[in-house]
Amino acid sequence: MQSPAPTRGDIRRAAILEAATEVFMELGYAGASIDRIVQLAGGSKGTVYRHFGCKADLFAEIITALVARMTAPIEHQRPDTADTTQELAATLTRFGQTYLDVLVQPQSLALYRMVMAEGVNFPDLARVFYARGPGQVVMQLADYLGALRGWDSLATPEAEVMAREFLSLVRSDLHLKALLGVEIPSAAQRALTVKRAVALFLAQYQPVPGATAAK
Repeated sequence: MQSPAPTRGDIRRAAILEAATEVFMELGYAGASIDRIVQLAGGSKGTVYRHFGCKADLFAEIITALVARMTAPIEHQRPDTADTTQELAATLTRFGQTYLDVLVQPQSLALYRMVMAEGVNFPDLARVFYARGPGQVVMQLADYLGALRGWDSLATPEAEVMAREFLSLVRSDLHLKALLGVEIPSAAQRALTVKRAVALFLAQYQPVPGATAAK
């Protein structure tokens, strides 16, 4: 079944998001203005307010879109299909690879740097960024892990702790190096890091074959 064609409103909304992302990265959160966003995207301030409400809400939507790209590999995955360690490893590998790839893209790094630089002066900005960004990635992975067949019979930490551990393994020090401008990891480096993260994670946590789904 084909997806419906985007409406004029959808196209306008996407253009505003694209322009806003560019403005935030160029001028920072404090320096960004709705006027500048309208200059790039076209339309009017009224259109921006109608679609997003205010600058803070617009920033939140940018982070939400970024997270959607990171979590796509598990968005429509049925947890009870991971009956074997091999299937679970394949899903975690896809998720980890997408997560790390998006995390070290120039746009993602610029947004992280902006929040780190301005979060002290704009605490609400930092809270929104965490809730809509890193925190949301953790919760979506935790939802997936928590529903996996077999882990209800193991003496494991809660799924949220497991998700945080896996994401920390995937980030390793690659994300910090990229944020600092020391080194942007190559595709081969990212793939090897994810492979090791999955292996270490599954060495610590493995579902019990044939167990019933977690409640």
